[in-house]
Amino acid sequence: MSRPNVNGLPQFLRKDDKGYFLDYNLATEAGGGRKRKRVRLGQIPFAQAKLILAKHMQEIVTGKFLAEGKPEATFFEATDSWLGYSEARRKTYDNDIQMVDRLRAYFGNRLLKTFTPDLVEGWLSHRRKAGSQAPGLTRYGKPLANSTINRDLGVLKCILNRAVMNGLLEKNPIQRVRPFKESSRDRVLSQEEYEVFLSKCSPRISTIVQMAYWTGMRKGEILGLRWEQVDFQNKVINLEAADTKTEEKREVPLTDTLVELLKRIPKTLGSPYVFTHKGTLMDDIKTAFHNARREAGIENFRFHDLRHCAVTNLRKAGVNDSVIMSISGHKTYAMFKRYNRIDRKDRVDALKQVEKFSNSLAEERKTAPAKG
Repeated sequence: MSRPNVNGLPQFLRKDDKGYFLDYNLATEAGGGRKRKRVRLGQIPFAQAKLILAKHMQEIVTGKFLAEGKPEATFFEATDSWLGYSEARRKTYDNDIQMVDRLRAYFGNRLLKTFTPDLVEGWLSHRRKAGSQAPGLTRYGKPLANSTINRDLGVLKCILNRAVMNGLLEKNPIQRVRPFKESSRDRVLSQEEYEVFLSKCSPRISTIVQMAYWTGMRKGEILGLRWEQVDFQNKVINLEAADTKTEEKREVPLTDTLVELLKRIPKTLGSPYVFTHKGTLMDDIKTAFHNARREAGIENFRFHDLRHCAVTNLRKAGVNDSVIMSISGHKTYAMFKRYNRIDRKDRVDALKQVEKFSNSLAEERKTAPAKG
């Protein structure tokens, strides 16, 4: 008869708690405009509802009831809208542009209504296969991690969700497409590894690495640090909401060693930033970090893992979880747990504590005076 609508029923046929009804647009006498028309059919069998719809279809398709609607929304229209939102609201706008370019290259300017879960699953499969082959999709030709693919999927869902908000779609057809399972990293340097790694760091990144290792600050928070944020008197760094990923203000304490290291950094004339290189803001330290890691012979270690080190070391030192979260800026306990690594020594120590507690109870019983 006609193509199904989003509810699985034939087009123009709907159902709610009151039963079936026809739902279409009525052309106005003035022309060019349209008025929504609903015809209640009541609690009748589905077969009967389809027969009534069939009687109306001739009039609908000839345009007696159905007015010419506006052009159907396209994917590029939706992506333009979402990028406008991203530029105004998100700190990841530059990355969002790259993600949208990849999405546009694959899906083209198709109609939004043509998006289906199967279509997106096909794209996810393509994304995974092309990751190690297509230039620009991944670094060093390595396969894409599930987390990388999930971020692109998340952006696609956001684009369609915004299209729904703007009335371009009735509902997001891919909302139930499930992301891939991500394996959380738990790489933490031992004290010996850290000391060797630090000894191989160039003076340009040594303080940056130490700040990440002791405070758990994110790389962007450190590289974007301004002198006005450093409170030497109180030995803290004051991060404004605009400086943090979670968009919440945070006070980060400094050790005496970090305070001295920061005091030794010469200020660059005309620059508000603490970490500069040749007079300009230091935007990244990938090469220097990679060289130090290679010279130290340390495998499978990234800059962000220094944040894992900080959280785990604070916890091992006996600092309360809530205090650690206030320092590291973790917004949820679920995310905090991903950075707090429990290792073999923790488990062994836990049993030792239980054994010690049990032995103390036994001693108490032995020394307790006999009853009666």
